[in-house]
Amino acid sequence: MKAKLFAFFLAATLGMVPAYAERHKVVVVSIDGLRGVVLAGLPDPHRNLPNLNEIVSKGAVSEGLIGVLPTVTYPSHTSMVTGVSPSVHGILGNYVFDPEHTLPAEEGWYEYSQLIQAPTLWTVAHQNGLRTASVYWPVTQGASVDLNFPEAHHPVRTEHDRLFYQALCTPGLLAEYEKASGKLPLGTAFNDSIRTQMASFLIEQKKPDLLLIHLVDLDAAEHEFGPDSPQAAATLEKIDGYVGVLRKSITTADGDSDTDLVIVSDHGFFPVEHALHPGAVLASMGLLGTKDHPEKWRVAAFGGGGSFGLVAHDPKDKEAIDLATETFQRMLQENVWGIDRIMTAEQLKVAKGYPNSFLAINMKSGFSVEGGDTGPWLTAPSEIGMHGYAPGPRNLDASFAVTGPGIEHRRLPRAHVVDIAPVVAGLLGITMSDVEGVNILSAHPSAAAH
Repeated sequence: MKAKLFAFFLAATLGMVPAYAERHKVVVVSIDGLRGVVLAGLPDPHRNLPNLNEIVSKGAVSEGLIGVLPTVTYPSHTSMVTGVSPSVHGILGNYVFDPEHTLPAEEGWYEYSQLIQAPTLWTVAHQNGLRTASVYWPVTQGASVDLNFPEAHHPVRTEHDRLFYQALCTPGLLAEYEKASGKLPLGTAFNDSIRTQMASFLIEQKKPDLLLIHLVDLDAAEHEFGPDSPQAAATLEKIDGYVGVLRKSITTADGDSDTDLVIVSDHGFFPVEHALHPGAVLASMGLLGTKDHPEKWRVAAFGGGGSFGLVAHDPKDKEAIDLATETFQRMLQENVWGIDRIMTAEQLKVAKGYPNSFLAINMKSGFSVEGGDTGPWLTAPSEIGMHGYAPGPRNLDASFAVTGPGIEHRRLPRAHVVDIAPVVAGLLGITMSDVEGVNILSAHPSAAAH
């Protein structure tokens, strides 16, 4: 304890942490797809969620977090750890823009931390002498995280795949985990249960100052079965059990004396009945490249889920830009294609999303966006739950709750996803500068100071 206090006051003297701050450890659990209205609606005696019920009943919970544009996983999680919007941090979607289809599906994700163009919680924590860890957090391949199990979309199906994933992790970390917990399973068994085991191993054995963990199974259930389905409810109950495992690990590691547990999510969900295929629309106008000459595209769609941007190969190609713009404006007026609104380049600057696009199209609830350059423009969807729309509606809100020593039980107003980074930084006793978000725990007078 004396050594810890000495290190803290030394850091404060050097200007690395605010002199008034008390430094806590922080575990951030992202439950992908957990709607803010669901978490804010707890405690609910009719839901078998004992851990989340208790966290909300004892800690601080927001009515919801307004997301970023688009409300998809990778931009949202990067905004959580940078405190800025996609047009600032540079992670514009889940997939990189690839209009000529040069990348296989598992290689087209924004996975590499070098693509992030803003300071992250882990980089600022390093500057303040803190130890960081991550389990399956998006955009962490190659990140300067001390103990890193990065998210990777290359399937782990064979022993060779296992070696590939081992190479992505902090050197020696996967081998040490497997020695303690057993071999990493192959195939679909690499799920939230395994990710929770990894996080428990880090909490108990490595005791990092900051741990980020991304749980993804709820998102998958909501896509496949819908956000209000029995399957999604059952999956959330399983995840509540994983939260309980993490709480026990925190108690084992430090007796709950100096660790704050933060529950967050990246976005909410809409149910879906129809899917628009913008690639097919653009192909019918001759604006996409051909199979033999994909490089001859003039306008291509970027993004997906519940919205998409339109990108011009040549920003001076006024003919192609006007044709695409007029076509989608006419489709909006026809009111049969599920288009909610069209956002101009100036509006996108304000929203700080789709900065590579000359306009973006947002879909109505019940309509999603899918790929495909041929066939009908509107079809049945391949998934019946979706996100990725422009933020705003409550069912798209992300979640936030925090519990720990010194955290008062209270309700916080609706806030923003970019607020998570300054909140976590404040709990760690450090400061993130040049962020759009605010520390909502200290921004309101009733906040209990550590």
